[in-house]
Amino acid sequence: MSVRIFPLAGAVRALLAGAVFAVSAQAQAAGYPERPVRILVGVQAGASTDTLARLVAQKLGDRLGQPFIVENRTGAATRIGMETMARAPADGYTLGLANAVSTSFPLMFDNFPFVPGKDFVPVSMVGRAPSFLAVRSTLPVRNVAEFIAYAKANSGKLSFGYGGAGSNPHVAALTLVRSLGVKAIGAPYKGNAPTAMAVGAGEVDFAMLEYAAVRPMVERGNVRLLAVTEPKRFALLPDVPTSSEQGLTREIEGMTPWFMWLAPAGTPKPVVELLNRHVNEILKLAEVQQPLRAAGIEPEGSTTAAATEYFLGERARITRLSQELGVSFKE
Repeated sequence: MSVRIFPLAGAVRALLAGAVFAVSAQAQAAGYPERPVRILVGVQAGASTDTLARLVAQKLGDRLGQPFIVENRTGAATRIGMETMARAPADGYTLGLANAVSTSFPLMFDNFPFVPGKDFVPVSMVGRAPSFLAVRSTLPVRNVAEFIAYAKANSGKLSFGYGGAGSNPHVAALTLVRSLGVKAIGAPYKGNAPTAMAVGAGEVDFAMLEYAAVRPMVERGNVRLLAVTEPKRFALLPDVPTSSEQGLTREIEGMTPWFMWLAPAGTPKPVVELLNRHVNEILKLAEVQQPLRAAGIEPEGSTTAAATEYFLGERARITRLSQELGVSFKE
Protein backbone atom coordinates (compact mmCIF):
# COMPACT_ATOMS: atom_id res chain seq x y z
CA MET A 1 0.00 0.00 0.00
CA SER A 2 1.48 3.30 -1.02
CA VAL A 3 0.96 6.55 0.78
CA ARG A 4 0.76 9.80 -1.15
CA ILE A 5 2.55 12.46 0.86
CA PHE A 6 3.37 14.99 -1.79
CA PRO A 7 0.24 17.15 -1.35
CA LEU A 8 0.88 17.29 2.39
CA ALA A 9 4.52 18.08 1.82
CA GLY A 10 3.49 20.79 -0.59
CA ALA A 11 1.10 22.21 1.97
CA VAL A 12 3.84 22.20 4.60
CA ARG A 13 6.19 23.95 2.24
CA ALA A 14 3.51 26.54 1.51
CA LEU A 15 2.92 27.10 5.23
CA LEU A 16 6.63 27.45 5.88
CA ALA A 17 6.98 29.84 2.97
CA GLY A 18 4.07 31.89 4.33
CA ALA A 19 5.63 31.99 7.76
CA VAL A 20 8.97 33.10 6.32
CA PHE A 21 7.21 35.81 4.30
CA ALA A 22 5.35 37.03 7.39
CA VAL A 23 8.55 37.20 9.42
CA SER A 24 10.27 38.98 6.53
CA ALA A 25 7.40 41.46 6.26
CA GLN A 26 7.55 42.17 9.98
CA ALA A 27 11.29 42.70 9.68
CA GLN A 28 10.65 45.25 6.94
CA ALA A 29 8.78 47.41 9.43
CA ALA A 30 10.85 46.55 12.51
CA GLY A 31 13.81 48.72 11.53
CA TYR A 32 11.84 51.39 9.70
CA PRO A 33 12.81 54.12 9.28
CA GLU A 34 16.61 53.79 9.18
CA ARG A 35 17.16 57.11 7.40
CA PRO A 36 15.26 60.35 6.75
CA VAL A 37 11.88 60.12 5.01
CA ARG A 38 10.75 62.73 2.53
CA ILE A 39 7.14 63.85 2.16
CA LEU A 40 6.20 65.39 -1.16
CA VAL A 41 3.59 68.13 -1.09
CA GLY A 42 2.28 69.54 -4.36
CA VAL A 43 1.52 73.06 -3.09
CA GLN A 44 3.53 76.03 -1.93
CA ALA A 45 4.78 76.44 1.63
CA GLY A 46 2.16 77.98 3.89
CA ALA A 47 -0.88 76.43 2.17
CA SER A 48 -3.26 74.26 4.20
CA THR A 49 -1.82 71.04 2.77
CA ASP A 50 1.70 72.17 3.63
CA THR A 51 0.76 73.27 7.16
CA LEU A 52 -0.83 69.91 7.89
CA ALA A 53 2.08 67.98 6.37
CA ARG A 54 4.70 69.78 8.45
CA LEU A 55 2.85 69.41 11.72
CA VAL A 56 2.29 65.67 11.31
CA ALA A 57 5.78 65.16 9.86
CA GLN A 58 7.38 66.68 12.95
CA LYS A 59 5.41 64.34 15.21
CA LEU A 60 6.28 61.32 13.07
CA GLY A 61 9.94 62.22 13.32
CA ASP A 62 9.70 62.55 17.09
CA ARG A 63 8.06 59.15 17.37
CA LEU A 64 10.11 57.17 14.86
CA GLY A 65 13.54 58.68 15.45
CA GLN A 66 14.27 59.90 11.93
CA PRO A 67 13.48 63.23 10.25
CA PHE A 68 10.35 63.35 8.10
CA ILE A 69 11.20 66.15 5.70
CA VAL A 70 8.55 68.03 3.71
CA GLU A 71 9.50 68.90 0.12
CA ASN A 72 7.28 71.27 -1.85
CA ARG A 73 7.02 70.07 -5.47
CA THR A 74 4.59 72.58 -6.91
CA GLY A 75 3.01 72.83 -10.33
CA ALA A 76 0.37 71.26 -12.59
CA ALA A 77 -2.35 71.26 -9.93
CA THR A 78 -0.15 69.16 -7.56
CA ARG A 79 0.52 66.57 -10.30
CA ILE A 80 4.30 67.13 -10.20
CA GLY A 81 4.55 66.27 -6.53
CA MET A 82 2.17 63.32 -6.68
CA GLU A 83 3.75 61.87 -9.84
CA THR A 84 7.20 62.11 -8.28
CA MET A 85 5.88 60.27 -5.22
CA ALA A 86 4.18 57.57 -7.31
CA ARG A 87 7.38 56.88 -9.27
CA ALA A 88 9.63 56.73 -6.21
CA PRO A 89 10.93 53.41 -4.82
CA ALA A 90 8.21 51.68 -2.84
CA ASP A 91 10.28 51.40 0.32
CA GLY A 92 8.53 53.83 2.65
CA TYR A 93 11.16 56.55 2.31
CA THR A 94 9.13 58.71 -0.08
CA LEU A 95 5.57 59.60 0.91
CA GLY A 96 3.05 62.17 -0.25
CA LEU A 97 0.31 64.31 1.19
CA ALA A 98 -2.41 64.66 -1.43
CA ASN A 99 -5.36 67.00 -1.41
CA ALA A 100 -8.78 66.71 -3.01
CA VAL A 101 -7.73 67.87 -6.48
CA SER A 102 -6.00 64.50 -7.00
CA THR A 103 -9.40 62.90 -7.59
CA SER A 104 -9.76 65.11 -10.68
CA PHE A 105 -6.49 64.05 -12.31
CA PRO A 106 -8.15 61.80 -14.95
CA LEU A 107 -10.31 64.78 -15.94
CA MET A 108 -7.31 67.10 -16.16
CA PHE A 109 -4.60 64.97 -17.75
CA ASP A 110 -4.67 62.41 -20.58
CA ASN A 111 -1.89 60.24 -19.21
CA PHE A 112 -2.08 60.37 -15.43
CA PRO A 113 -5.09 58.49 -13.99
CA PHE A 114 -3.53 58.21 -10.51
CA VAL A 115 -5.20 54.95 -9.54
CA PRO A 116 -5.17 53.57 -5.96
CA GLY A 117 -3.31 50.27 -5.85
CA LYS A 118 -1.57 50.96 -9.16
CA ASP A 119 0.08 54.33 -8.60
CA PHE A 120 -0.21 54.71 -4.85
CA VAL A 121 -1.63 53.26 -1.65
CA PRO A 122 -3.64 55.50 0.69
CA VAL A 123 -2.08 55.38 4.16
CA SER A 124 -4.75 57.39 5.99
CA MET A 125 -7.07 60.34 5.78
CA VAL A 126 -5.60 63.18 7.82
CA GLY A 127 -8.07 66.04 7.70
CA ARG A 128 -10.66 68.22 6.03
CA ALA A 129 -10.88 71.98 5.58
CA PRO A 130 -14.56 72.97 5.61
CA SER A 131 -15.52 75.29 2.76
CA PHE A 132 -17.75 78.34 2.94
CA LEU A 133 -19.91 80.22 0.49
CA ALA A 134 -18.05 83.52 0.72
CA VAL A 135 -19.32 86.75 -0.86
CA ARG A 136 -17.84 90.23 -1.23
CA SER A 137 -19.04 92.47 1.59
CA THR A 138 -20.37 95.00 -0.93
CA LEU A 139 -22.78 92.43 -2.34
CA PRO A 140 -26.25 93.43 -1.09
CA VAL A 141 -26.98 90.10 0.59
CA ARG A 142 -26.84 89.01 4.25
CA ASN A 143 -27.95 85.40 3.99
CA VAL A 144 -28.44 82.57 1.52
CA ALA A 145 -32.05 83.50 0.71
CA GLU A 146 -30.94 86.98 -0.32
CA PHE A 147 -28.01 85.53 -2.25
CA ILE A 148 -30.34 83.28 -4.24
CA ALA A 149 -32.63 86.19 -5.04
CA TYR A 150 -29.66 88.32 -6.11
CA ALA A 151 -28.24 85.53 -8.28
CA LYS A 152 -31.53 85.05 -10.08
CA ALA A 153 -31.95 88.79 -10.62
CA ASN A 154 -28.42 89.06 -11.99
CA SER A 155 -28.09 85.85 -14.01
CA GLY A 156 -25.30 86.25 -16.55
CA LYS A 157 -23.75 89.07 -14.53
CA LEU A 158 -22.91 87.03 -11.42
CA SER A 159 -19.24 86.09 -11.11
CA PHE A 160 -17.25 83.64 -9.02
CA GLY A 161 -13.58 82.94 -8.45
CA TYR A 162 -11.78 79.63 -8.11
CA GLY A 163 -8.21 78.63 -7.35
CA GLY A 164 -7.78 75.72 -9.72
CA ALA A 165 -9.73 74.07 -12.53
CA GLY A 166 -11.12 70.77 -11.34
CA SER A 167 -10.61 71.53 -7.67
CA ASN A 168 -13.41 70.84 -5.21
CA PRO A 169 -14.16 74.59 -4.75
CA HIS A 170 -14.39 75.00 -8.52
CA VAL A 171 -16.75 72.07 -9.02
CA ALA A 172 -18.79 73.12 -5.98
CA ALA A 173 -19.25 76.64 -7.39
CA LEU A 174 -20.32 75.27 -10.78
CA THR A 175 -22.72 72.85 -9.10
CA LEU A 176 -24.21 75.62 -6.97
CA VAL A 177 -24.77 77.87 -9.98
CA ARG A 178 -26.45 75.03 -11.89
CA SER A 179 -28.72 74.23 -8.94
CA LEU A 180 -29.92 77.85 -8.84
CA GLY A 181 -30.78 77.80 -12.52
CA VAL A 182 -28.66 80.85 -13.28
CA LYS A 183 -25.59 81.73 -15.34
CA ALA A 184 -22.35 82.98 -13.84
CA ILE A 185 -18.89 83.95 -15.04
CA GLY A 186 -15.99 81.96 -13.60
CA ALA A 187 -12.63 83.63 -13.02
CA PRO A 188 -9.51 81.49 -12.38
CA TYR A 189 -6.84 82.49 -9.86
CA LYS A 190 -3.55 80.94 -8.84
CA GLY A 191 -4.66 79.41 -5.58
CA ASN A 192 -7.30 79.89 -2.92
CA ALA A 193 -5.58 82.79 -1.17
CA PRO A 194 -5.55 84.94 -4.34
CA THR A 195 -9.17 83.91 -4.90
CA ALA A 196 -10.11 85.11 -1.42
CA MET A 197 -8.32 88.39 -2.06
CA ALA A 198 -10.25 88.79 -5.32
CA VAL A 199 -13.56 88.33 -3.51
CA GLY A 200 -12.48 90.82 -0.84
CA ALA A 201 -11.45 93.34 -3.49
CA GLY A 202 -14.78 93.01 -5.28
CA GLU A 203 -13.29 91.52 -8.44
CA VAL A 204 -15.78 88.64 -8.22
CA ASP A 205 -19.06 88.22 -6.34
CA PHE A 206 -18.41 84.96 -4.55
CA ALA A 207 -16.28 81.85 -4.17
CA MET A 208 -16.23 78.57 -2.28
CA LEU A 209 -13.30 78.92 0.11
CA GLU A 210 -11.82 77.18 3.14
CA TYR A 211 -11.42 79.28 6.26
CA ALA A 212 -7.62 79.47 6.22
CA ALA A 213 -7.69 81.26 2.86
CA VAL A 214 -10.58 83.61 3.54
CA ARG A 215 -10.04 84.38 7.23
CA PRO A 216 -7.95 87.55 6.70
CA MET A 217 -10.62 88.97 4.38
CA VAL A 218 -13.38 88.11 6.85
CA GLU A 219 -11.51 89.74 9.75
CA ARG A 220 -11.03 92.91 7.69
CA GLY A 221 -14.73 93.02 6.88
CA ASN A 222 -14.18 92.59 3.15
CA VAL A 223 -15.82 89.16 2.88
CA ARG A 224 -19.01 87.75 4.38
CA LEU A 225 -19.54 84.02 5.01
CA LEU A 226 -23.09 82.87 4.24
CA ALA A 227 -22.86 79.09 4.69
CA VAL A 228 -20.50 76.23 5.46
CA THR A 229 -20.81 73.35 2.99
CA GLU A 230 -20.52 70.57 5.56
CA PRO A 231 -23.16 68.33 7.16
CA LYS A 232 -22.68 70.17 10.45
CA ARG A 233 -21.60 73.64 11.50
CA PHE A 234 -17.92 74.46 11.85
CA ALA A 235 -16.89 74.58 15.53
CA LEU A 236 -14.75 77.67 14.96
CA LEU A 237 -17.71 79.58 13.45
CA PRO A 238 -20.86 78.10 15.00
CA ASP A 239 -23.02 81.06 13.94
CA VAL A 240 -22.56 80.29 10.23
CA PRO A 241 -25.38 77.90 9.16
CA THR A 242 -24.76 74.92 6.92
CA SER A 243 -25.70 75.08 3.25
CA SER A 244 -28.36 72.39 3.60
CA GLU A 245 -29.91 74.19 6.58
CA GLN A 246 -30.59 77.04 4.19
CA GLY A 247 -31.95 74.98 1.33
CA LEU A 248 -28.90 74.83 -0.95
CA THR A 249 -28.27 71.69 -2.98
CA ARG A 250 -26.78 68.77 -1.06
CA GLU A 251 -24.54 68.12 -4.06
CA ILE A 252 -22.08 70.65 -2.65
CA GLU A 253 -22.16 69.22 0.87
CA GLY A 254 -18.77 67.85 1.84
CA MET A 255 -17.19 68.97 -1.43
CA THR A 256 -14.35 70.64 0.35
CA PRO A 257 -10.56 70.44 0.51
CA TRP A 258 -9.39 67.23 2.19
CA PHE A 259 -6.00 65.66 2.80
CA MET A 260 -4.70 62.11 2.56
CA TRP A 261 -1.35 60.51 3.39
CA LEU A 262 -0.04 58.36 0.49
CA ALA A 263 2.79 55.98 -0.29
CA PRO A 264 3.90 54.55 -3.64
CA ALA A 265 2.05 51.41 -4.72
CA GLY A 266 3.91 48.32 -3.52
CA THR A 267 5.14 49.87 -0.30
CA PRO A 268 5.43 46.99 2.22
CA LYS A 269 2.16 46.50 4.07
CA PRO A 270 3.84 46.51 7.51
CA VAL A 271 5.33 49.93 6.76
CA VAL A 272 1.94 51.25 5.63
CA GLU A 273 0.30 49.83 8.76
CA LEU A 274 3.00 51.35 10.98
CA LEU A 275 2.53 54.78 9.39
CA ASN A 276 -1.25 54.48 9.59
CA ARG A 277 -1.13 53.72 13.31
CA HIS A 278 1.18 56.60 14.11
CA VAL A 279 -0.65 59.12 11.92
CA ASN A 280 -3.97 58.25 13.55
CA GLU A 281 -2.49 58.51 17.04
CA ILE A 282 -0.86 61.85 16.20
CA LEU A 283 -4.17 63.28 14.95
CA LYS A 284 -5.70 62.62 18.38
CA LEU A 285 -3.12 64.74 20.21
CA ALA A 286 -4.38 68.04 21.62
CA GLU A 287 -1.20 69.81 20.55
CA VAL A 288 -1.96 68.76 16.97
CA GLN A 289 -5.73 69.26 16.95
CA GLN A 290 -5.65 72.78 18.38
CA PRO A 291 -3.37 74.42 15.78
CA LEU A 292 -5.06 72.54 12.93
CA ARG A 293 -8.52 73.68 13.97
CA ALA A 294 -7.23 77.21 14.42
CA ALA A 295 -6.07 76.98 10.80
CA GLY A 296 -9.53 75.80 9.71
CA ILE A 297 -8.66 72.11 9.40
CA GLU A 298 -10.61 69.33 11.08
CA PRO A 299 -8.24 66.42 11.89
CA GLU A 300 -9.65 63.16 10.58
CA GLY A 301 -7.84 59.83 10.55
CA SER A 302 -8.96 56.54 9.01
CA THR A 303 -7.96 53.01 8.14
CA THR A 304 -6.17 52.40 4.86
CA ALA A 305 -9.26 50.64 3.50
CA ALA A 306 -11.54 53.54 4.47
CA ALA A 307 -9.17 56.05 2.85
CA THR A 308 -9.19 54.03 -0.37
CA GLU A 309 -13.00 53.81 -0.36
CA TYR A 310 -13.30 57.55 0.26
CA PHE A 311 -10.88 58.41 -2.55
CA LEU A 312 -12.75 56.23 -5.04
CA GLY A 313 -16.11 57.61 -3.92
CA GLU A 314 -14.97 61.21 -4.34
CA ARG A 315 -13.45 60.44 -7.74
CA ALA A 316 -16.77 58.97 -8.86
CA ARG A 317 -18.63 62.05 -7.60
CA ILE A 318 -16.30 64.53 -9.34
CA THR A 319 -16.43 62.51 -12.57
CA ARG A 320 -20.23 62.37 -12.51
CA LEU A 321 -20.64 66.07 -11.76
CA SER A 322 -18.18 67.12 -14.47
CA GLN A 323 -20.13 65.05 -17.00
CA GLU A 324 -23.46 66.51 -15.86
CA LEU A 325 -22.02 70.03 -15.95
CA GLY A 326 -20.51 69.44 -19.36
CA VAL A 327 -17.14 70.89 -18.39
CA SER A 328 -13.58 69.84 -19.14
CA PHE A 329 -10.64 70.66 -16.91
CA LYS A 330 -7.98 69.88 -19.51
CA GLU A 331 -5.87 72.81 -20.64
